[in-house]
Amino acid sequence: MRSSIFVVFILFIFLQPAMAANTGQLLTWGYVNFPPYHYDNNGKVQGAIADQINAIFKSTNLEYSAVELPAKRARLYIEEGRVDFSTVIETFMTHSNKFLKSDLPIYRIRLGAICQKDSLSISNIADLREFELIIIAGYSYGLEDKIDVKSGYDVVLSAQHHKQAINALIHNRGDCFLGYEGPYLSEKEKLPSHSMTFYLIEEFPVYLYLNKRHDNAERVMRIINNALLANN
Repeated sequence: MRSSIFVVFILFIFLQPAMAANTGQLLTWGYVNFPPYHYDNNGKVQGAIADQINAIFKSTNLEYSAVELPAKRARLYIEEGRVDFSTVIETFMTHSNKFLKSDLPIYRIRLGAICQKDSLSISNIADLREFELIIIAGYSYGLEDKIDVKSGYDVVLSAQHHKQAINALIHNRGDCFLGYEGPYLSEKEKLPSHSMTFYLIEEFPVYLYLNKRHDNAERVMRIINNALLANN
């Protein structure tokens, strides 16, 4: 009898991590099309952040499905709880009290000025007031200041995306373009004959935000945090 109890006890110890990871529910990840961080490729989400999410969930035995959100309504859908979790920078979340935030960032994205000249003095956002600037329409860039004429910036063009902004820069529509390093490098690979320089301005940590309304939210976030700590 004692030996049987001992065997059961040992099995409980070894099976407990697996039992803890299995919440019995599929989590939904809400993301926007933003290559090379996350984008749809024949019905499957891929990209640098997507790879991180896949690695985290694979190591925990948690399961998830990815749902592409419309860019202009992504914040609304996330805060309404239409998806279980998202991966964004802190300033994106206007109602962060509705979510559990991962202890560690899952990724870091770099914001900077992309210019054709390679010897400019640019190290912070205020330096860009000296240049004709191309920006992405609708982007806040995670910055406290608004990047517009009223704030002292000489904005000459608002592009729809990084590709359009870089094309405008190549055609001398402005001195510099304010954008993210990842998308810039992806577009630069397609334009090997054009010389451009990336001036780093700021780096933003990307966190995983889990909606508190999800069943077992506290338990799921503990599992995710343990995985992040183990892989850090």
